[in-house]
Amino acid sequence: MNTPLPRSLEPAPGELLPGYLLRLAHRIGIPPRDLAHRCGLATGNTLPAHHLVRLDAGLAQQIATVCRLDKAEVHGLTLAGQAPGYAPLHSVYLGRHQSNINMANDGWVFTAFSRYCPDCVADTADLPGGPLWPGSWRLPHTFTCPRHHRHLAWLCPACQAPAFSNGYKADGRWRPSQLIPAPRIRLHPAQCRHRPGGGWDAACSAHLARSPVPATQPTKAMAQAQQRLATAATAAPGQEVESLGRPTSPAHFFNDVRATVLAICATWPAAAEVFPGSEHLDLIATHAEALHHTPAERLGPQGSGWLARSIDHPPADSQHGAALMSLVVQVLDDTDGKTALARMLSRLPSRRADRLRTLTPHCSPAMNAAIGESLRLRREAAGPPALFPQPATHQGRLDPRTIPALLPDAWAGPLDELDAPTRLLRRDAAIRLVQMARGGSRTGAARYLGIPPGTLDSTTLRIRTWQKEPGNADAYQDALRRIADIAVRAKT
Repeated sequence: MNTPLPRSLEPAPGELLPGYLLRLAHRIGIPPRDLAHRCGLATGNTLPAHHLVRLDAGLAQQIATVCRLDKAEVHGLTLAGQAPGYAPLHSVYLGRHQSNINMANDGWVFTAFSRYCPDCVADTADLPGGPLWPGSWRLPHTFTCPRHHRHLAWLCPACQAPAFSNGYKADGRWRPSQLIPAPRIRLHPAQCRHRPGGGWDAACSAHLARSPVPATQPTKAMAQAQQRLATAATAAPGQEVESLGRPTSPAHFFNDVRATVLAICATWPAAAEVFPGSEHLDLIATHAEALHHTPAERLGPQGSGWLARSIDHPPADSQHGAALMSLVVQVLDDTDGKTALARMLSRLPSRRADRLRTLTPHCSPAMNAAIGESLRLRREAAGPPALFPQPATHQGRLDPRTIPALLPDAWAGPLDELDAPTRLLRRDAAIRLVQMARGGSRTGAARYLGIPPGTLDSTTLRIRTWQKEPGNADAYQDALRRIADIAVRAKT
């Protein structure tokens, strides 16, 4: 049904599609779901959250017709239209074509909830249809309100659910996101739409403008960091920004931001040692340390950092986000930032190396120089490379026919002293013992033991990566010599 509505609203500057639809539905007195159906935004009873990222031409035209807008105004209600320089919103990101759904679930866009300023909600509550919900509140680099000089809130003061969200289950996992939570319910746009029990339960309905918690004020460094990031996000195509003292594109800059978040959080407390004078290191520590917990430990509702899906994703809490992003901007604006980054990245755990390899081709030249320097520092710290192939040190002393494909408990004591994946190490040690007993290649030793090529490849990759950690290769060689002696004694 593409019939224009009898009356509509002019979008406010910076307003996002969900907030606009809420205001319009409230003004004309219908549930948001009914308006979304008329606009073509609903799939059954679901209003997909990825529509706030960008809209295809046909859907944008339908919304324009129904709401009496032009298409440029409709596209201006999307995050992609408001932040053209923000790399996570691009259709090609980190070298891959991504759908709107993937963009909405990446973790660098807050699609499942929204930060908000209670004072702004109160100030605009009397506008036609209700208060404004700016699109910038959905981006992780917007953590303060410049107008009211306060940190943004992100939880409802009454039910403590994330604002503008469909909520989460008892175990802390999100319910499926919606463009507008509880779309069947008619509420003022300033009211919390979270349904604590889900389903048809009543919504919380608390007014988000009424916060019992005193506002906290950002520091000067936080305000400057937000402005720096916002300027890059709204940069037009062809504009350049600076990163690590050199001009680069906004897309490369935001990939530098992501790489720096990875460096800080994955190597914590290395950043505190490199930048001991930075403000609010305690807030960054709370976030970084929470990310090092197991997923099961992080699932509880509202645990510190629980909304961050990955080690290089930003926190939901605006104070933690402000502290982290201020340090990120400090690093990227530092004249010696490349050296600091290299020092931190040289301590990156091997299990985070894949994430860094994903980011590296899409960062600025200056960031890639820092990453290259970190690899040199890492090699120096690790000492000589891991021994491949294994020398035949026990020929004539150790019978390869007595070596099983997975070392038995009686032989594996020296391996248990190492901080390594135990089962993989037992398999790898068996391969090396065969090489020590009869010589030859690693592939030949695996074939002798009946280990399939795919298993050999995965074992080699994991163990080689582990061996490159400082001290591991030497400790492993010592353990292998002791195991070989155990095996020799067992034979006699």
